[in-house]
Amino acid sequence: MLCKLVKSLRFIEAVCATAAYAVVAGLLMADVIGREVFGMAFLGAQQLAVYGAILAGFLGLTLATSDSTHLRPEFMDFVLRKYTVFAQRSGDAISACFFFFGAYTAWTFVAVSMSAGDKAPVLYFVVWPLQLIIPYAFASAGLKHMAFAAQPTLKIMNEDG
Repeated sequence: MLCKLVKSLRFIEAVCATAAYAVVAGLLMADVIGREVFGMAFLGAQQLAVYGAILAGFLGLTLATSDSTHLRPEFMDFVLRKYTVFAQRSGDAISACFFFFGAYTAWTFVAVSMSAGDKAPVLYFVVWPLQLIIPYAFASAGLKHMAFAAQPTLKIMNEDG
């Protein structure tokens, strides 16, 4: 059950990140071609591309968590070799708590932005729907770390594909 959940989340997040980067590339190409070939810029293309890159970047956090490829300190690995399973489970549990706290903090940020009616410069649309990626990414990473702490074999299965 946990394995299916983690793999399904990873697939959906990978598709969304790929689509976001494709939109970024398309917007930037349209903007450059419009300016260089036709002498007119696509209003807001660069700003939309930045938002797309932010979406893809936060989804990248969740993908790195799924694949266990995120950065981590390795300076104590030699001490923890005897306690590898315990250390991995503890590390995943601590990481889950960290990410869940980040999700809560990010949700608070989005709620403030929502109530203030913050709008994007140049394009003037409310930004809170795009900001939802921040608490989602932290919650997704927290959920995956919690699953890895509960069932360490999930991490190995994800590393192998």
